[in-house]
Amino acid sequence: MFFKPLRVIFFIFQFLFILQANSQTIRGKVINSKTKEPLQFTNVFINNTTIGSTTNEKGVFIIRNDLPSTLELVASFVGFKTSSQKVETRGKSLIEIDFALEPLENELTEVETRSKRDKKWERHLERFKRVFLAVPDDPIFKEMDIRNPWVLDFELVKTKRSPNYIHATASQPLLVENKALGFEIEYYLQDYRFYKGKSMYYGLAFFKEVLSEDSLVQQSKDDIKESSYLGSSRHLFRSLLVRQAEAEGFFIYKKNPYFFNELRTNVLGEELGKSVEYVSQDSIRRIPLRNGNFRVILSGDYEIHYQKKPWRNEYYSDYYHPVSWITAPKGYFDIDRNGIIIDPTEVELSGYMGRQRLGRFLPYDFEPTENFVSNLAEVDSIESEKAKFNNLREKPWITTNKSFYYPGEPVWFHAKMLYHNSLMMDSLSKVLYVEVLDPTYKVIQRESYYIAEGAVSGGFILPDTIAANDYFIRSYTNWMRNFPDRDITLLPLPILEKDQLLVSQKVEEQEFFGDLTILMNQFIKLDSGKQFVEIELGFTDQTDEYAESQFTISVTDPSLVGFISERKNLESGLEWLDDKSISTFELMEEYPIEYGITIQGNFERTKKRFPYINPITIVQGDLEDYGIVKTDSSGYFRATGLSFTDSATISIAAMDEKNRPYGLVSLIENTIPVFKGSYPTYAYQTVKASGQFLRFDQSGKYIELEEFVKEDGKFERWEDFNYGYGEPDRKITPDDLDNWAGQPLWTVIGMQFGNGRLGNYNYGLDVGQPLLIIDGQRYFYQEGETAQEVCNRYLTTEVKSISIYTTNTHIFGLAGFAGVIMFDTKKGQMDGPSVGKQFNSTGFQQFEVRGFSIPLDFKTLNESQNVNQQRPTVYWNPKAKTDKGLFTFRFTPVEGIKEYDLMIEGLTDQGYPFTKIFRIDLNEKRE
Repeated sequence: MFFKPLRVIFFIFQFLFILQANSQTIRGKVINSKTKEPLQFTNVFINNTTIGSTTNEKGVFIIRNDLPSTLELVASFVGFKTSSQKVETRGKSLIEIDFALEPLENELTEVETRSKRDKKWERHLERFKRVFLAVPDDPIFKEMDIRNPWVLDFELVKTKRSPNYIHATASQPLLVENKALGFEIEYYLQDYRFYKGKSMYYGLAFFKEVLSEDSLVQQSKDDIKESSYLGSSRHLFRSLLVRQAEAEGFFIYKKNPYFFNELRTNVLGEELGKSVEYVSQDSIRRIPLRNGNFRVILSGDYEIHYQKKPWRNEYYSDYYHPVSWITAPKGYFDIDRNGIIIDPTEVELSGYMGRQRLGRFLPYDFEPTENFVSNLAEVDSIESEKAKFNNLREKPWITTNKSFYYPGEPVWFHAKMLYHNSLMMDSLSKVLYVEVLDPTYKVIQRESYYIAEGAVSGGFILPDTIAANDYFIRSYTNWMRNFPDRDITLLPLPILEKDQLLVSQKVEEQEFFGDLTILMNQFIKLDSGKQFVEIELGFTDQTDEYAESQFTISVTDPSLVGFISERKNLESGLEWLDDKSISTFELMEEYPIEYGITIQGNFERTKKRFPYINPITIVQGDLEDYGIVKTDSSGYFRATGLSFTDSATISIAAMDEKNRPYGLVSLIENTIPVFKGSYPTYAYQTVKASGQFLRFDQSGKYIELEEFVKEDGKFERWEDFNYGYGEPDRKITPDDLDNWAGQPLWTVIGMQFGNGRLGNYNYGLDVGQPLLIIDGQRYFYQEGETAQEVCNRYLTTEVKSISIYTTNTHIFGLAGFAGVIMFDTKKGQMDGPSVGKQFNSTGFQQFEVRGFSIPLDFKTLNESQNVNQQRPTVYWNPKAKTDKGLFTFRFTPVEGIKEYDLMIEGLTDQGYPFTKIFRIDLNEKRE
C-alpha cells in the first residue's frame, strides 16, 4: 500500500514523457527590421491551422505541438509586412526560427479607407465574396462574413502578353467569421486575380475555433465540418495514401481524350468504359520522399466519383453523387501524410472538389471522426429531393421588338430558356408554348415552337380583328406545369387603337459599374447608289478585354415607337435563378417533358381476346415520320418527338403480328393550363395621332426559306447534303474508315452505345433503337432486331462515310428520337429525295393534328416591303453574336427619318446580363 502513490507518480511522469517525445517545439524571436527592437504581441502561427502563439515582451515565441513534416510559419503584426518561412520538421525536436518584420509606409487609416469606397468597389467586393468565401448556392455562403471589407483594394492590371485582370490587395488581414463551421479566421491575402469569369487567390490563414455553449449547436457545427471533409480532395488523397480510396467511397476514372473530343452524353451508364475508363487505386503510384511527404504520379485528366454522399444532379442525369475532375499539370504533385497538398498550384480541381472555398476549408490540424456518417441534414445537398426539384426547373425569358402593338401586326420575339442547371438543357423540354390572353383570361391565340439550343426566335401575327385592350403573353413548357405557377412567364401586351400613339416614358439605364462597357459607332454609307446605315457595337468587360456576347437587336422609329419604363430587363429575369425554396411543393411529374409534337390517346379493346397492352403504330403523312409506342394496361398511349409545321395527317392503329389493324383509337387533346395569379399590366398613356397617318409593322406575305438551294448549272448529289437532314453531331470520314479496314461497321460507330441508344438521353425515358438511314432510305427493323445487328452486316470497306446524330435529331421527328445513324454504301447512291407513295393507310384511323407554328422571318418580310415606307421596326435580329467583342450590322433608313432607337438585350460569355438603349442620329457621322 505504501508504494502505490509512488507508482501513480511514476506513471504520470512516464505519460508526460511520452507526450513530450511525440511533440515538437518551434522557438524564435521577432524584431523590427529597421530598429532591431523586439516586437511584443506579434502573432506567430502555422499557416492553415489553429496552431499558433504570440511573442512576449522580449519578442520571443514558443509553439509546441505534433507538427507536420513540412509547414509554413507566419509572423504578423499590425503596421508591418507579414512574413512567412517554409520549415522542414522531420526528425527535429526543436526548431529555431527568427523573423525581422519590415514596417509598412503610408498606411491609410480605417476612416480614410472606408470613405473612398464607391459602387464599383462594391461590385468588386460582391464578386470577391463569391470567389473567396463560398459559391453562392452553398448554404454556408449566408453564414459567412468579412468583418473589415474596407481593407480591400481592387485595381485593373493591363498586361501585354496575357489577359488583363482585376487584382485585389488587402492592407490588413481579412477578419472572416464562419458561423456554420465555428471558426474565426485571420486571412492574409497575398494574391487575387479575376479575369474572363475565372479567378484565383491564395494567402495565409490562421484559424481560431469558436465553441458554442449550446451542445446541440456545437454538434451541428461539428457535423458540418465532417460533412465538408467527406469527398474533399484531402479526404481522397489521404485515402489514396493508405490504399483505402474505394473503401472510403472514391472511384477513379481516367478521361479518354479521343472521346472527349466528341460529343459526350450526360448519362454515366453510356460513358463508362468509353469517355471515362475505370482506374484501380493500386495503379496510382505514390513515392515516399526523404522529407516525409509523398509524391503522387498522376498523368492525364481524371474524373473522381464519391459515392458516400448524396449530391444534386449537376453533370450526369443518372448519378446523384459528387463528381470532380483532377489534373496535375506537371504529371505529379506532393502531399503530406494527412493528404494535404504541399503546393496547391500543382493540382487543378474542378467540379465538386473545385467548389471548396474558404467556407469549406478545414484547418490542417483538423482530424475527422472515424467512420463518420452524416445522416442529418447534409448541408451540401439541402435535401436531395429539394435539389432534384430545382435541378429540373426551366423558364423562358421573352424579349420582344417593342412594348406595344396594333391589331394585325407581327409580334417579333426571342425566348431564352433559363435553366437552374444548364447541363440539363438537352434533357429538358423542346416545345415552347406562347399564348395571348385577354383581360378575362381567355386564350385568344396559341402558338408552339421548337426549342433549339435553349432558345426560340420567331414571330406571330396578331388577328386584325382583335380589339384594343391590355392583353398579356403567357409562355411555358408542358413540363413547367409540374412546378409552381411563378415559373410561368407573363408579359404585358398592350394593343392600341390604330389612331393612337404611345407616350414614350423615360427608361432607367442599367448600371454596369465598370463590369461591362458597350460602345456604338454609326456610319452612313452608299452601296450601288443606295444609302444605308452601318452600326458597330463593341463590348469590353471589367478588364478591358473583349466580352463575347449573344443578344437581340431592335431598331425602331421613335416617332412611332415609345418606351414603357416598367418593362423589365433580363437582369431582373435572372433573379429567378436565385429562387431555391420550394416550401411544401412536391414534384408529381403529372405533365411529361415534350421533345416534339406530342400525340396522346386511348386504345379501346373491341374484342375480349385483344391484349390489355398493345403496340400502337403512328404514321405522319406518307411515312414522313413513324413510330411505335405501347399502351399501358388502361389503353393510354403517348408519343412525343414528331416535328412538322402547320398541320399534318396522323394515321394511328394497333397492329397485330400480321400487320393487321385492330381495335379503336381516340385522341386526347392537350389541355391548356388555367390562369392563376395576378394580371400583368403596364401603366402608360396614349394620345391621338393628330391627323398623322400612322404606319404599322405590316404582316405582308411570308415566304418560308428553302432548306437547300442548288446553284444553276451545277450538279449536286443529295447525299452531299446528308439527304437534307443538316449537319450531324459526328462524322466518320473515308480516312477514318481506312484505319478500320475490314471491320464490322458497329466497331467504328464510336462510343459503343449501350443498348443501341445514341441520342435523347432524357429524363426517365426509354428511347428504343436509333433510326437507320442507309443510302438515303429509312431502314425498317424486323421484330427484335437491333441497330448493332444491322450495322454489322456491313464492313467498313463497303461504306463511304457515316453520319451520327445524337442531340440534333428533332428534324427526324419521332423516328429519330433514339438518335440516328446514317451511312452511304459504295453500291447505292441517291441524287434526290425518294418520290412516290410509300404508306398504305388501310385500316388506320386518321386525325388532323396541329404542329409547330409556321416560322416567320423578319428579313424576308422587310425585303418584301417598300424600303421608303415609314415603319415602326426597321431592324430585328434575335441571334446577334459578337466576334472578338464586335458586332456589325446595317439597315436601310427611310428617307426623311433622321433618328432611330437601338435597343439590345442579352448575356456576355461570363453570364453578365445587359440591356441598353442607344439613340441613332443620322446627322452625326457620314462616310
